[in-house]
Amino acid sequence: MSNFYFCGLDNGGSTIKCVIFNQNGSKISSASARVPMQKPHEGYTERDAEAVWLANCQVIREALQKSGLTASQICAVSMCGYGGGMILLDGSGSPVYPVIVSTDSRADDLLLKFQADGTDNAVYERTYQRLWSGQPGMLLPWFVKNHPEVLQKTAHVAVIKDYIRYRLTGVWGTEKTDASNTNLFNIHTQCFDPEIFDILGIKDCFFMMPPQLFRPYQTAGHITEKAALATGLKAGTPVAAGLYDVAACTLASGILTEDILSLVAGTWSISGHLVQNLAECRGKNNNMFSFLDSGYFCEESSPTSVSNLDWFVDQFFRDLLPVGEDIYEHCNTIVANMHPSDSNLIFLPYLYGSNSVACARASFFNLSGSHTRDHVLMAVYEGILFSLLSHIQTLYGNAFPTLARFSGGASRSPVWCQMLADILNTPIEVMDCQELGALGSAICASIACGVYSDYEEATEKMCRIARTYTPDPERVQIYREKYQLYQKAVHSLEVFYHEQ
Repeated sequence: MSNFYFCGLDNGGSTIKCVIFNQNGSKISSASARVPMQKPHEGYTERDAEAVWLANCQVIREALQKSGLTASQICAVSMCGYGGGMILLDGSGSPVYPVIVSTDSRADDLLLKFQADGTDNAVYERTYQRLWSGQPGMLLPWFVKNHPEVLQKTAHVAVIKDYIRYRLTGVWGTEKTDASNTNLFNIHTQCFDPEIFDILGIKDCFFMMPPQLFRPYQTAGHITEKAALATGLKAGTPVAAGLYDVAACTLASGILTEDILSLVAGTWSISGHLVQNLAECRGKNNNMFSFLDSGYFCEESSPTSVSNLDWFVDQFFRDLLPVGEDIYEHCNTIVANMHPSDSNLIFLPYLYGSNSVACARASFFNLSGSHTRDHVLMAVYEGILFSLLSHIQTLYGNAFPTLARFSGGASRSPVWCQMLADILNTPIEVMDCQELGALGSAICASIACGVYSDYEEATEKMCRIARTYTPDPERVQIYREKYQLYQKAVHSLEVFYHEQ
């Protein structure tokens, strides 16, 4: 049988990756790059748009070179990217402002106003998605109020993966998983809704939205001659529309039915599951269209995940090790050698936003002179997963699913995986591919070029479970008690931030 190869791009909140897979889902090669985050003011998280594009070109070239393949052997390309955030471009497709990353919270004050005056509720009735600061539904009103001159230069509003696909193909468009995560897309009519723009006071922005709506596995364009020169890909190679990265990870986890929970711990803490009935979405905070041809994805998410650990490592651990040693493996070893009963220290992972109390910031509780840096490190790990647990409770109440599949950077660590199984008291499955966003993209590419006919065939061939982590009953009980302390700490923030 001939081999077929697909290029999957993943523009995450922290890292940009390119992975080349074959038709069996086996990784042939990969490359990654980081673009420095710019934080010019409190709450801003931005990147230079041209630097982001050049980093995508770099990782494509590197992955292709490492693979030993020729450009003509790549059958198709696709991509995923973080949900939310925003890129503003002029009529020629040039950026008029830096890329805004989904962890951005500059619109927090405006969000509080919209929550108080009923705007949030009015939008929710049309989107089934609560407003949050780092998405176009909040960022565009912020620009109207604070920098209208930027919008006067703007012809196109895009999210990250659609911007990269445009740079590769010259075609403007989006697809439902990302479109329905902007809070500008009507979940009932399945289109960008001018009434939502009116409610948010941004009616002039309606015509800036992408004109075409593709299915994720649909060919949305082809590599241009200019992009071929920049990336090393072959001009004319088909490019599938792609996915919001959580949808890509869910697809690459082989989740095509409602009975398996999808968990992601990367830059964001995310839990979600597929549903077929729109009525099941009502009342949940964040709903969007599924990557399937029908149905929806109920999600709870917040920037309360591993980005908190990144900050802690950068501030307090990185200088401890010689250059070249893996600081995260060092941290994993420290936590693995500790027991959850060693400390009652509680961390609320709100450095970049909260999933409980609006505008709350990160906090430690129970910190005493007896605690060491290692205790604090363990509390950071636990707090991130307690935040994920709180998302799951919002989705399910106490009727927990019997199985979850875990992806994102933390899923590569057995320490994180076992801790998650113990905290949830639920078996955790991890796929054998560590780059699930890129694999989900490659699955879309495989269908776009006709190697596979649909998701069922593609996931059967390309997705495999590598490990299952089962809960430790002793630790389950300890974490149950610790989580009660975590919830008390969360409640205390209501007084600190909102009671006068």
